[in-house]
Amino acid sequence: MVRSLLRVIVVLGLAGPLLIAGIIATGPEDEGKAVFLKRCKMCHGADGKGNPAIARMLKVEFKALDSDYVQAKSDAEFKKTITKGTGKMAAVRGATDPEIVSVIAYIRSLAKKE
Repeated sequence: MVRSLLRVIVVLGLAGPLLIAGIIATGPEDEGKAVFLKRCKMCHGADGKGNPAIARMLKVEFKALDSDYVQAKSDAEFKKTITKGTGKMAAVRGATDPEIVSVIAYIRSLAKKE
């Protein structure tokens, strides 16, 4: 019993900092990516470059989310587009403010990956 308890303490002592580091490393971009993949991927594509089939169906051209054109938009413009929609893009219904903030952070992170 005592040995089992000591093993647990040793394992947690060694693994604990790694677990905490993993939790701390998860930021708004990571949360935003999860929301993006759930709510935006269908039209904007998993990579943010746009879904060609949806673009053809809607007769639109998706701007790549990592493009200078998109990245030049303010966070307020992104929020308005997400909550109100624009052109043929409908508003994202039921998105919470934290989800919107995290998706914007994720979109911003796409430009950093070039």
